[in-house]
Amino acid sequence: MSITLYFSKININSHIFNVYNDRKEMQKIFEKLYINIKDGILYGNETVGFDESGKEYHDTTVYKFYSILKFSDLDYTITGKIVKKMTIFINDLDEETGEMINKPTSHTEVIDFYFDILKEIVCFHTTNRFGFKEFNDVFKELINRSMFTEDEEYYFKVSLWREGLELNDIKKQLKKIGNIESLKIDITPPNPDDEILDNIQENGEEYLESIKEGNITQRSILFNSKAPQGLKLNSKMVNQELDRVDNVHSSISSETAIQRGYIHLSATSKNGRTFTTEDSRPVKDTLTEKPSSQRDFALACKDKVNALLTYFT
Repeated sequence: MSITLYFSKININSHIFNVYNDRKEMQKIFEKLYINIKDGILYGNETVGFDESGKEYHDTTVYKFYSILKFSDLDYTITGKIVKKMTIFINDLDEETGEMINKPTSHTEVIDFYFDILKEIVCFHTTNRFGFKEFNDVFKELINRSMFTEDEEYYFKVSLWREGLELNDIKKQLKKIGNIESLKIDITPPNPDDEILDNIQENGEEYLESIKEGNITQRSILFNSKAPQGLKLNSKMVNQELDRVDNVHSSISSETAIQRGYIHLSATSKNGRTFTTEDSRPVKDTLTEKPSSQRDFALACKDKVNALLTYFT
């Protein structure tokens, strides 16, 4: 049976300015992450609810790394599973009353993943009760917990690889929904490749130099308007911030920035219509059948990641 693969970009967030100062820092951080990812790292949450009879129950959802294997001969890659244990409700017959009841029971979902450390890409499939948005949130939490040490904490962001949008397309979509009441733009400093890092270190970039000076690891701009006609997109202030989407770095287009999770934009109109860069279609690939071993899974996913990066660079 074939499986659909999704891809997500892993971005250093907390220590990104160390990378801007010294190109060796990025490899050091990811090599440390490679060492620290291991079986048993947990992330979970608990909510309290009531079943149909009014009886209180605790809905605990726990995620953990399991079956972690590392392949130094495959350029420092990792395969493993994220196990999700949760409470679901199933129909059951109450033999005393003859009525159908909805009762909580424990349930487990498992996702296989491949993490190409040096390419900063995680490749994974999904299940019916464990989708790609949830995977990204959980994978971020688990790798962050992997890097919480006694002397230092590292934070990463995980963003689904989507088809990018050019700035002109974004502006067209915003005009289409009309009468915009709120517009939010989030910008995260990019994880640089060698070309970008050379430009940062040799020439400087006004925007990146400014956020570096302030140790700003995310910049968020929120515009709100209660005026009947909504925000004026062509106004100097709004247009200046929209143009910044295409000027995070001279070597990074808005399309690339959105693909790699450096830019997130969302808008809501007065009549409830919405637009977000997360509406862009996820980039997907397919394995005709699931490999029988974790090493074969790693080899297959490695080829898919290389094809992804070749296509989008």
